[in-house]
Amino acid sequence: MKNILHINTHASAGGAAVVMQRLADMVRRQGMASAILTGAPAFGQAPDLKAAKYTGLHAWTTWRGQQDYGFQKNHALVRSSLFQQADIIHLHNLHGGYFNLWSLPLLSALKPTVWTLHDMQALTGHCAHSLDCKRWLPETGCGSCPSLSAYPRLWRDATRQLWQDKRTIYTHSSLYLVTPSVWLQRLTEKSLLKEQPLVCIPNGADTSIYRPLDQQEARRLLGLPQDALLVGGCADGGLANPWKGGRYALETILELKKTFPSLYFLNIGVKSTPTELQGAGWVQHIRYVHEPAKLARLYAALDLLLYPTLADNHPLVCIESLCCGTPIVGFATGGVPEIVRDGLDGLLVSTHDGTALTKAAATLLQDTTLREKMSKEAEISAAQRFNLELFTQRYEKLYGEVLERPRSLEKSRLPLDKVPNIVKSPAFMRQEWSKYPHPSRQQQKKLLSHAIAGGICTTIGTLAGWPLLVAALFRSLYRRYRNR
Repeated sequence: MKNILHINTHASAGGAAVVMQRLADMVRRQGMASAILTGAPAFGQAPDLKAAKYTGLHAWTTWRGQQDYGFQKNHALVRSSLFQQADIIHLHNLHGGYFNLWSLPLLSALKPTVWTLHDMQALTGHCAHSLDCKRWLPETGCGSCPSLSAYPRLWRDATRQLWQDKRTIYTHSSLYLVTPSVWLQRLTEKSLLKEQPLVCIPNGADTSIYRPLDQQEARRLLGLPQDALLVGGCADGGLANPWKGGRYALETILELKKTFPSLYFLNIGVKSTPTELQGAGWVQHIRYVHEPAKLARLYAALDLLLYPTLADNHPLVCIESLCCGTPIVGFATGGVPEIVRDGLDGLLVSTHDGTALTKAAATLLQDTTLREKMSKEAEISAAQRFNLELFTQRYEKLYGEVLERPRSLEKSRLPLDKVPNIVKSPAFMRQEWSKYPHPSRQQQKKLLSHAIAGGICTTIGTLAGWPLLVAALFRSLYRRYRNR
């Protein structure tokens, strides 16, 4: 029986976590064991790799722009029972403030390691979505970053070093990559990960939950108006999410309301109400929906879903909406055109073209016959293309293949001259030493010299970081006091 260990930032929040949970549940039904390890505590849902953020070393590396280099816990992951019992390690999002990438070479040498890329962060110097920036390509290798504030934020521009460090790490790692979209697959094939084996496996949805429901009944159960033209938007933060094109969605629904007085809008995933919509009786704000059955009813109640995303890979929102028979109007961004077939089960326009977005939504709202035709196309095609059985079969096939491929502890040995001294903590050097079962005298001398240099550097960094940590604490307390 195969035993899979999944590692992700969260156990349930976000698309990557949902994909991970669906896969873990499905392979358990096939008789495999499947455990989950997270970077953030999950209230008992899963063990966690929570990193110690409030340390001098983490404060120092954060201030220097050396993303996550202060985290030490995952260097010792190889000694945990979860790791030792696993046949395969399946990585998901490694960003989010918990995982030090310098442990990847050893982890992937000891266990077959699959890594599903849910965004672009593995390809870039720091950002999860590069948008129009091409500096992450090998010809440039990042540096002079135009968007340091983009998630995950950097305080200093260390993107060139981070990109080069990733290249070193990947060169000495044995990874089996998965992208949910052909769009991200093509980008990965141009990136610093291009030498690693790569396959595209589209995301899936539970079609026993996300399925066509009677629209009138769904509206009755949710207390929504029966005779309205119901449009919805679904994103973490609702219309306030800049990545999902909240500004374009807001402009579109305000324009549509002028033409369609019966328009009613559902702002799903909201955290705060946009100023323009405060007091609007034709808008209902719905917080993040955790129950899949309720989310399916919301999709089914809609006449169309508005999804003008600016940065996306293979969004579950689009898959789930189509499985419920709800057509989509949105931007042709990332992997969205691989889900929404323009003219068949939705209408897609060029990214950032707000005028075309409004026109496409109006076309669908005023043509009931077209909406019904697209709804039928959506529910049939989506269930065939994105069901969980097909999704699971593809991953099971990959798991079987990676178990048969050889791995090398020798390959995982990092060129320590290329590793920043701030990384060479005692925990890191212990993992490096373990790669030499019978080190020669020369190897011992080299490892010891790097351990001493790293020990001095990390000690200085830890001491230098404490004043930064205290200053950050006082700034936080001051802001809270000022905002009272």
